[in-house]
Amino acid sequence: MKHIAILVPSFPIASETFVITEINALVSAGHKVTVLAFTTHRFTSNLSANVEVFNIPKPTISDFSVASLMSSQFFKAVKTSFKFKSISTISLLGYGSSLAKLLNKLNIEHLHCHFMHGPLAYGIIAAQLAGITVSSIGHGHDVYVNGADIEHKLNECNFVVAVCKDMKSQFEGMSHTQTKLLHCGVNLNLFCHRVHAINSDVKLIFIGRLVEKKGLQFLFPAIKRLQKHYYISLDIVGDGPMYKALEDLSYELGINRQIKFIGRKSPQWIAQNCKHYTALVAPFCVASNGDKDTGPLVLKEAMACGIPVLSTRLMGVKEIVVNKVGMLCEPGDEDELVTMLRAFCELNPYVRYAMGLNAYKLVSRYFNAKLQAKKLSNWVQML
Repeated sequence: MKHIAILVPSFPIASETFVITEINALVSAGHKVTVLAFTTHRFTSNLSANVEVFNIPKPTISDFSVASLMSSQFFKAVKTSFKFKSISTISLLGYGSSLAKLLNKLNIEHLHCHFMHGPLAYGIIAAQLAGITVSSIGHGHDVYVNGADIEHKLNECNFVVAVCKDMKSQFEGMSHTQTKLLHCGVNLNLFCHRVHAINSDVKLIFIGRLVEKKGLQFLFPAIKRLQKHYYISLDIVGDGPMYKALEDLSYELGINRQIKFIGRKSPQWIAQNCKHYTALVAPFCVASNGDKDTGPLVLKEAMACGIPVLSTRLMGVKEIVVNKVGMLCEPGDEDELVTMLRAFCELNPYVRYAMGLNAYKLVSRYFNAKLQAKKLSNWVQML
């Protein structure tokens, strides 16, 4: 099995648990995996003990040799670097050479890059200098907001991965490189604490960054409009730049007693506590800068715990939240949110419980991290 390096801008990031889930699943599939990052933080205990993490060093003159400067690989990398307009050629070749030196030292055979913004360009140059194959996976912000030179990046990869069908169609329209579809998988060994009792209360949980694209600015007024008819409680797990504005909005609307901001929680906390809620609510929308969620792992993690999902028909969400596992409405539409929440509140508690069971079965069959890692492994092995 090939030695795979996972390239990320920074590691670890609390909101990017899907990276660690994939790494551990690849290790379970039989690969040696090494993490390479431009910035590293205190390592998390969730990472497999067999995985090493390296910070990419700043380039020095010693990264270059007369032999390397005269090689066909170097000339190919120079030609590629000229295609990228968002990063200087000097920077690409400098950091690319530093990264290539590390790839060769560690005997890396394939470089897999998470996200398609700046670091992918360095990864492509480094892979060409090291003479190895390279792939990349797009997620959201890196494609729809910070996607400079994305056509060239796609074309220089051996294959690329999209996390939803809409993204896959976009990539196929932009590049001749083969595009694979792979939804981020769930660690079913962790998210295994499922609902065991039927609850008539409507107790919702939101999990995520408090930013515009999460849509809480539409959810709060919807809860207010239903206040006289249904008591809906909402626990908000996460933090972010919109915390103060959302807290103020809850008081302005008079729903502050129904809403609790409980801050950021670990994946272990989420896995153990989702079962206490009636549903996960995720009112995703398109932010004013074009940013949007594509197929968030949090939906599948909640489903793995046996609770239904209330979300919007945005990107990959409609591929995850299908019939009988939850409900969907149009993104950014307060009236539709009201209609969806009302319909969910009026469901028999047994029906809501059955939705959760269906959600667990769906995740187990289609979004198991081990099965997803085997697909990625096969694609790498066939190169």
